[in-house]
Formats: sequence, structure tokens, C-alpha cells
Amino acid sequence: FILAILQQESNLGKNVGTCNRPQDPESKSWRNIMKPSRDIEPYKRITDELGVDPDTQPLSCPYKNGWGGAMGPSQFIPSTWEKYQNRIANAVGVSTPNPWNPEHAFTASGIYLADLGAASGSYSAERQAALRYYAGSNWQSPSVQFYGDQVMQRKQDIQSDIDTIEAAE
Repeated sequence: FILAILQQESNLGKNVGTCNRPQDPESKSWRNIMKPSRDIEPYKRITDELGVDPDTQPLSCPYKNGWGGAMGPSQFIPSTWEKYQNRIANAVGVSTPNPWNPEHAFTASGIYLADLGAASGSYSAERQAALRYYAGSNWQSPSVQFYGDQVMQRKQDIQSDIDTIEAAE
């Protein structure tokens, strides 16, 4: 399930964002793509703690009429990452977790998805957790249901591949 989420979010880290890269115009800067009241200050704190340049970290671009700024393979928005930072740090054994580090990002997704109800492992619980991961409080909106469907299809495809490999052993 986590692999399906990460495949959906960033193709397992291959696409961590097409905004805020060094060559991007100012319109794609973190200062312009993030929700100001929610994510700018957390982003500044995260990059400062990591000692990285906030102007060169790739981030997600806004989708439709929403906000951008999601970070790393798991595509956490800065305010959510900050809420989970201590738990991620404890789980991976570091003082400051890094959303662009695959181990930290994958661990963060697992913690967050469990909190969103995926831990039961049922189809409906995982689908709902995926929708909440993607859309937050708007998870029931008809316009985002595609995300839950795609994640669950990806999960099924990944499991099918695993079953094929295991059968060949």
C-alpha cells in the first residue's frame, strides 16, 4: 500500500516536483506556490534545520486551483511534515528528518497513513486513508475520488507482481 502511495505521489521519488528548481522563474518559487498562512514558515524552518537552500529544493507545483510546495518522494506539505517531524526522527534515528531522504519520506508516509486509518489493512480503510493523504478534509469530494481508485489499482498491480515473483521461486 505504501509503495502504491509513493508511486502515485512521485513515481517512487523520480518526480519530486517541477517547481522551485534553480532554473525556474520566480512564479514557481516556494514564496509563490505555497499557501502562505500554512506552509511558508514551516518550510523556512525545515530547510533552515536541514541547512539546505530553500530556493533550490524541488517542490510540487500547484494543481488546478490548489497550492503547491509538497516535498520529497512522499510529497508532504511543510506544515504536515512539521507536525510529524518528531515521530519521523524517532523512527529513523535522526535528530532532523529530511523530506527529500527516501528512507525518511517512506517512514513518514507509513506513520501518516496509519494515523489516517490504513493500519486495519481493509480495502475501504486504505482507500479512505489514501484520499485523506491526498485531499485532507476534502477527501469525500467527487473530484478527488480518482486518487483513491488509482492508488488501490496500483496496490493490486504491485501485489500481482509480487505474487508472480513468489510463484516463480
